[in-house]
Amino acid sequence: MPIFESDDSFQVIKEKKFAYYEWNIGKQNYDLDGWLQSEKYFYKESVRKIFEWGSFSEELLLKYQFLFTKKTILVSIRRGDFINHPYYYQLSHLFYFKGIVHNFPDWEERNIIFTSDDFYYCKYHFSFLKNSIFLDNLTGIEQLVLGSKCDDFVISNSTFSWWIAWLGEKNNSKIVRPIKNFRGKFAAENNDADYFPERWVSFNDKEVVIDKKYWFFILKGYIFELLIDIKFKYKQSKKDFKNCIKIFLFNK
Repeated sequence: MPIFESDDSFQVIKEKKFAYYEWNIGKQNYDLDGWLQSEKYFYKESVRKIFEWGSFSEELLLKYQFLFTKKTILVSIRRGDFINHPYYYQLSHLFYFKGIVHNFPDWEERNIIFTSDDFYYCKYHFSFLKNSIFLDNLTGIEQLVLGSKCDDFVISNSTFSWWIAWLGEKNNSKIVRPIKNFRGKFAAENNDADYFPERWVSFNDKEVVIDKKYWFFILKGYIFELLIDIKFKYKQSKKDFKNCIKIFLFNK
């Protein structure tokens, strides 16, 4: 992508709202400042053409052809800085498991492929699935390319998950996504109605009851989430305590 030097002839126009709307722009030079996170802004075929991977994709598919000996479900899990983030809607391990079981009756006959920035979390929760495959030890771009070759998708509310599903969507694909992207005050201020395409399946895992035969999986998951929450609050309290000490010493 070309890099432009600062040019005063470019008029800066800031995004008025998070949801899609028609921008009133002419044929001048503009610097568009905003999220623009909706496929409604795209020339879809042009964007897809940009993401044609050529020989890179062909070589990956040849190396990992065993992934596609059956129909596939791609599960994309985002962790990292999303954990306990005040802006982003929080998903538990149950969202992904229920998303698989509830939406794909033949899930046990498929390969379930996981992409993530936290494979420890994925393996802890989902390695009990005999048909689970984890794309660890692969770069982000390799995960994106291979993941986009899958048939169906269960995704988190991250942009990586969004792109892997959008680029991988086929005519008969089912894409299962969270009920929303944001939460709290940030959600109230930023309408995310156009973030996910309308054709994707909005899935609320809290409305689905899981079979009792998975009780150990559920209990194990709750313990993990509790420990993560305790660790987060402990780190936060340490940070707050240090800040209080600094303020006290500075004021003295």
